[in-house]
Amino acid sequence: MTCVSVVMIVKDEAEMVQGFLEAAVGLWDELVVVDTGSTDGTPELFAAAGARVFKHAWRRDFAEARNVSLSHARGDWVLVLDADERVSPAFIEEFRARCEDPAIGALTIRLSNPLPFGHRRESWIIRAWRRDDGVHFEHVIHEDVSRSLTTVLATSQRRLARVDSPVEHLGYVRERAAARHKKRRDLDLLQRALKADRLDFYAHLKLLELARFWRDSALWRRAARRAADALDHVGPTALAEALWGAELIALMAEGLFKADSAAGLSLLDRWAPLVVPGAPLFHRRAQHHEALGDLARAREDYERCLALEAPLGDRQLSTVRPRLGLARLALMSGRFSEAMGPVDEALLGQPRDPAALVAAAALKLQLEGSEALDAWMAEHTRRYGASAELAWAVGDAALTLGRVERAIPALRQAAGVPPSGPAALRLAQALLCDGQLEAAENLTRGLVATEPEAGLGVLLFDLLKGRDTALELDLTPETAHASMRRWVDALLLSENRDWLTTFARNSAAVGAVFPWLGDYLRRAG
Repeated sequence: MTCVSVVMIVKDEAEMVQGFLEAAVGLWDELVVVDTGSTDGTPELFAAAGARVFKHAWRRDFAEARNVSLSHARGDWVLVLDADERVSPAFIEEFRARCEDPAIGALTIRLSNPLPFGHRRESWIIRAWRRDDGVHFEHVIHEDVSRSLTTVLATSQRRLARVDSPVEHLGYVRERAAARHKKRRDLDLLQRALKADRLDFYAHLKLLELARFWRDSALWRRAARRAADALDHVGPTALAEALWGAELIALMAEGLFKADSAAGLSLLDRWAPLVVPGAPLFHRRAQHHEALGDLARAREDYERCLALEAPLGDRQLSTVRPRLGLARLALMSGRFSEAMGPVDEALLGQPRDPAALVAAAALKLQLEGSEALDAWMAEHTRRYGASAELAWAVGDAALTLGRVERAIPALRQAAGVPPSGPAALRLAQALLCDGQLEAAENLTRGLVATEPEAGLGVLLFDLLKGRDTALELDLTPETAHASMRRWVDALLLSENRDWLTTFARNSAAVGAVFPWLGDYLRRAG
């Protein structure tokens, strides 16, 4: 039977160790742990579980530390995992079976990352291979073995396969990431890599991904411009063999240009034939065509996304998102009866995808009415079970359409007891729409510590009551403006003229922060 070495690098992961070990029972024959400076007892916890633990000084280079861990492995296969990742019994069974196939030389795993508002980002990452001294990691952060592994696979005449059962990644849930100061650490390492080599386009990609994750628009613009300048310097063949080239170009375009920008479309058109075809580029280009009114070309690009497999990056860009794009195109073309088809197809593959569920709920409610929505909800629940995502979708769609009576009970269900998370924030807005001012304010104030956007709600309530506000919010300007619009929209839906008059009068106090607010209120009135 094949001997599997699970190899890890760790530092101060004591809170994660027990959960990792419990999930991984039956996965490894040998557990190799390289500790880079823990002070919380992490090495002792792993040693007590039977791991071979080695201490190694941190040199601000993830690839170097990973390669040290590989040097200690003795199994037939190596599997690289982190303490904040969780395997399932299905993964263990499937992984073990793949290792017994003599034709397979390496494996990609499906890493599933929970994101804010119920979304997930799934990436295919090479994490396992037959142990070979020729395989080594590169890049100081977001380290990768693909270049050396390609050579080893070609020499051994074995193929790369994949494990379909996902591995859950907990580390980049936003609250934990912030607590671990990962943004500052990752930014420092990436900036160091680019200072050493401005043509390290993998580092450019990861810097853009970092900006996207943190919704840091200023960093996104700077990183996109820096990557564009580097590409201009090196020429059109720079990304010819990079599997992630399409994603790099798409992130550059999104960081530099709005979707209705002809210049952004020109950038995407210029690079499309020069990179390995990828869903991120075609999806972004479809968005540009859609925003510019060229629906035929938008359809072509959304369909290109669907025709592509997604070995790397966001699988939703080759499945759910283009189908939702096709649904929007049908609505824009007046073909209302066709819009639900692509949404249903999206939900067949991702039955809990929040964006697809919101689209389905909104279409049912707006085009067919409340009874049709009830019937669709019952059928979806019968097939896939009840879920907070479904309740959230119904509540959010109903509130967007001004159906407050439908929104409140659904959002209560999604928010749980006590109410928490983005669903609770949306519930507070629904209560405001319904005229329940005190309930909305009390709920909002209780969310400020965990939901930064609740601070904009507190600001709105203070303006309504003529009170001063002293809040420090960890929000980018774009996020703050978008959130403020949602709160103002909720106030407008309340149709309480006294509230609107008071808010309009007092909102001059924040005119420097939200210069659009006065015109927004006048147009609505």
